[in-house]
Amino acid sequence: MSIVHILTQELRNSLSNRYLMAMVVILAALGLTLVAIGSNATGVVQVDRLTVQVTSLSSLSIFLVPLISLFISYDSVVGEKEHGRLILDLSYPVTRFEWIIGKFLGHWLAVICAIVIGYSVAIIPILVSSEFDPQSLYSFVRLIFSSIMLGGIFVAIGYWVSVSVKQRTSAAGIAIGLWLFSVMLFDLALLGLLVSETGKALTASQVNALLMMNPVDVFRLISLSSDQVNQFSAMQAIGEVNTLSFGLLALVMTAWLLIPLLISVFVFRRVEL
Repeated sequence: MSIVHILTQELRNSLSNRYLMAMVVILAALGLTLVAIGSNATGVVQVDRLTVQVTSLSSLSIFLVPLISLFISYDSVVGEKEHGRLILDLSYPVTRFEWIIGKFLGHWLAVICAIVIGYSVAIIPILVSSEFDPQSLYSFVRLIFSSIMLGGIFVAIGYWVSVSVKQRTSAAGIAIGLWLFSVMLFDLALLGLLVSETGKALTASQVNALLMMNPVDVFRLISLSSDQVNQFSAMQAIGEVNTLSFGLLALVMTAWLLIPLLISVFVFRRVEL
């Protein structure tokens, strides 16, 4: 048994996961709905339909991608342990490192498939109609890249949770709490800080540093240009302070992916079966 074998097996199982299928359907359905709605507004704001669609899909992804990624990964270790499959799997000639990396890659690839299929279906009407600026395709590619990275980050966080608890119910509660904090509570706290007297004294660099503490906000910065954020996103303050390059933001997202994954590997090596 190798990493490739474990990856393939986990990918096959994940692609039949109802949460993953729900993500594809929701992204595609809401995306197509937004195409119909957004087509009426582009004549007023003088922006091509694909740019509006990228902004809308970004807002949907902030909620859906982390949620589904956590749902398919939170019990990846503790669930296998509770059902006795972990001992069976590790009885084969496979190391703990190979086992957890194979499962992680399988889950991440499943999320990637869901993202690519959901996004592609959502923009097909726009591509067929040719009602878009070719330059906006670059924004769409950035959206796909950042969504894939966001999915990988929360799959890795899910693994960290899974190796750190002893019961699936505990892992589920922690996963939901992390999702709420990342997509809602962190930004509420940050906006509250920015409108306070203390926040008014913060520089753009300090605000950027605060944004780097949440992978969801890094996703916002990397998936949308400053102009798009200022025109279409409710998080206008982010666009005003975003002076970070694409390369730096991609590096930050890579760090957010690797750190929880490496911690998961380290903790899993010491988990008692």
